[in-house]
Formats: sequence, C-alpha cells, structure tokens
Amino acid sequence: MKMLQPINAFIVCLFLLQPFLVHAEDLEPAADSALIAVDISPPGVTDIWSGAMGHGFRAGTQTFRLGVGMGYGIKIFGAQERHDLLPMTVSYGRMVGDVVGVGQWYGGNFEVRGEVFLAPQVNSDGYWTVGLTPHLRYNFATGTRWIPYVDIGIGIAFTEIRAPDLGASFQFNEQAAVGVNYFFTDDVAVNFEIHFLHLSSAGLSKPNQGVNTLGPCIGVNWFF
Repeated sequence: MKMLQPINAFIVCLFLLQPFLVHAEDLEPAADSALIAVDISPPGVTDIWSGAMGHGFRAGTQTFRLGVGMGYGIKIFGAQERHDLLPMTVSYGRMVGDVVGVGQWYGGNFEVRGEVFLAPQVNSDGYWTVGLTPHLRYNFATGTRWIPYVDIGIGIAFTEIRAPDLGASFQFNEQAAVGVNYFFTDDVAVNFEIHFLHLSSAGLSKPNQGVNTLGPCIGVNWFF
C-alpha cells in the first residue's frame, strides 16, 4: 500500500493540471495565426503610400513644407533692374487623386498646394514682398526615395519695389519650379528645386516692367 501512495498522488496531480494543459493547447493556434498575420504584412507600406515607398501617394495624402531660397534677379520681359530676393515659404498641400499612369514613366500624383511667402530684397534697400499663391504640382512615382516634381502657381503679392520696374504695391505673382523630394524616412523628405518668380500688375499700374528671379530653394516636407 505504501508503494501505491506515490502513484496515486501522481495521478491526482495530472488530474488537477489537466485544465491548464488543455488551455495551453488552445492558445497555440492563436499564436500561430498572429505570427502568420505579421509575416504576410507587405514591407515598406505606410498610410501615405499607394503600395511600397516611391510607388505613388494615396489619394488625400497631405503635405506641410517649410522652405527658403535665393532668387537672383534677371533682366528679362522688359525688367530694367535686377532684384535679388530671399524667399521664405510655408505651404500646405493635398493629393487630389490616386496614382495616374500606373506602370508608365510619367506615373504619379497631382497635388494642389497653397503657399504664403515672404521675400526681402537683399541687393538694395531691403524692400519687402509678401505673397499668397495656389499651386498645382505633379509628383512622379519612381519607386525610389527620390520623387521629382514639376510645379506652377499663380497668385497675388504686395511689394515695396517701385520704379523703374513696378508702380504699385499690388502685383500678381507667377511661379514655376522643377525639383525633387528625397525621403529619409517614410513620411519626411528634404527637397531641392530650381524656382522662377515673376511679379507684375497685368497693366493695372505703371510702370509694369516686372520683377523676375531665378534660383535654388531648399526645404523640409512632412507628409501625413
């Protein structure tokens, strides 16, 4: 009888542990399912991208940019003097649709942007110019961290620059740029562009020779 006591105790322990052993077995498929879910998640996908990084943006992706540049005055379109401007910009943008031209060299996204800029003149008496400009931008989907773009904008400006090139504070501003964003994270990019700016009044004031600048701009772009 003494030999049976350890056996009986072992059987009782197995009986008491049985619910816990069954519960552990039930958890194993759930753990496997969780691992499978993690394994099949496509790499490089974030909320802003339509697929992997560089393959175009999702519709509705928003952007916020801070930038600064150097616009060297050029005497074209009748301008009499060179006006070197130092533009500082803040802009907000939004992708207006899904990727167009998927699989083609020109595939990408259209983006509408609103920009406010402040541009002191640095080669004379420090005249100031401020402006508000809506833009249309096209971002090329390259499949890489480098996303080139082309950009145009037409808006209004107020300036202290006067004769012989401008005759009043109120002016229109026209802009064009080509540039590239480099994404050093999934949703933050540094960008570089060559930027053209033209100021004139469309004949609303005289003189109306215009102000023209061309030069580099750099900035940081947040996407969300």
